[in-house]
Amino acid sequence: MLQQRPARFMKRCMLTLFLLLCLGALLLRPRAWWYDQLSVLGAVLLLGLSIFALRPLAAFLSGMERWTLWALLSGICLLVKSCWVFLVRVPLAGDYSVFWGYATQMEQWGLVYGGRYMALFPHLYGYASFLAGCLRVLGTGELTAQWVNVLLTICSGSFLFFLCRRDLRRAAAVYLLWIICPSQSLYNTLVLSEPLYTTLLLGFLLLVSLLEEKGEQTERLVRLGLLTGITAGVLLRWCNMIRPIAPILIIALLLWRLLLTVKERKNRRLWKIFLVTVLVVYAVSGPVADRQVSAMAGEPPASVPGYSVLVGLNQSAGGSWNQEDGEALALADSRPGATAQTVQEEMWELAKNRACSGEVDHLALLTEKGKTFLGRDDACVLYCEEGLSHHIRYQILCNGFWCFTILLAAVGGALLWRREERSWLLLAPLYVLGLTMAQMLVEVAGRYHYSMLPMLLLMGVWGLFEIKRDKKERI
Repeated sequence: MLQQRPARFMKRCMLTLFLLLCLGALLLRPRAWWYDQLSVLGAVLLLGLSIFALRPLAAFLSGMERWTLWALLSGICLLVKSCWVFLVRVPLAGDYSVFWGYATQMEQWGLVYGGRYMALFPHLYGYASFLAGCLRVLGTGELTAQWVNVLLTICSGSFLFFLCRRDLRRAAAVYLLWIICPSQSLYNTLVLSEPLYTTLLLGFLLLVSLLEEKGEQTERLVRLGLLTGITAGVLLRWCNMIRPIAPILIIALLLWRLLLTVKERKNRRLWKIFLVTVLVVYAVSGPVADRQVSAMAGEPPASVPGYSVLVGLNQSAGGSWNQEDGEALALADSRPGATAQTVQEEMWELAKNRACSGEVDHLALLTEKGKTFLGRDDACVLYCEEGLSHHIRYQILCNGFWCFTILLAAVGGALLWRREERSWLLLAPLYVLGLTMAQMLVEVAGRYHYSMLPMLLLMGVWGLFEIKRDKKERI
């Protein structure tokens, strides 16, 4: 009992921060227009429907055999997401055009023109190379990237389903919520990396959950720890090549195992092998990934995120992309003898000067960045505006579902605070906290919280089926 007290205290501190974050997200929501209030009303309505309609529906579906239920939900997901792709056609522009341009060049010639931009922002290589591989298999059709997004959505929905495999009610509910998520459906119509790295993130979580389960059933601890550690390390490196979020997952994993769990003697050796293997594979694969980017871009990738930090400190733009910093980047890039590394180092110096100039109200800046990152989920409507009519309707849908997701996750967090649960589920709030803190340091955009959505849904669905149990315990 004494051994459990520090872990319980740490867990409750973490969940308290998570609940404060949920509260902050609700307080930072937009209030300027009449339809912003409709989003709140929609969120409350969805919360009621989840309790009185989704829960009974999920209980009914849980009577099916597991694989049959998964196949049914995957078929529904394919149908729903395909309809969105067919109905919403968005012209290529901005970053999406860059991804598509690099991918088609890789597919056709095996190299890229204008590799400096890729060297400045190495994460472009990860998604572009994946998309190029898909283009070789599926062809360079008008909607190839969008169909890949649909397949990735089914993969991520399946990972959510099997993460909740011990309770088919939760598995059905989380998959259904993922299917109806409006912003996720809109993002599928774009050429962007979010569906891919979120799928890899959920695959990593599934691997950890399987290790937690199998570790209690097998005596081959060394083999299991090595195999899962190698796979997890490769997944994290691939994920980091697409979006640099792997350090957040590694820190969350270490905090969970070292501080938030009671260390059972039986599994201590297994988790040591797993953690060490993950760290070694991730570290060793870093130079390999850099060499791949160098070969494609024509120069070594930059190792300093100077430009992203500089943009994140621009108070007039609320920490988002802006023309002023874009021109500073272009100027540094135009200097004779400039390389990707020297350009980013110059941006880093500008960022330090801006942070220490006394002209930035850091609290006000963090508030604005919080509004962009956590306060709303309608950035996808802006990105897709040329393919949509009735923009306000979609803003209400996206913001309403986002608000509902946060409310549901807060319920799950509150119930988790009271329970003795110390499973892989604690990685979800740890990731949400880590990603939010990381984004407050760099450039922020609405779509960057995409990977938080499945984490919030996992928390919320866990809590949805704990409410009834909580009531019974009180009686």
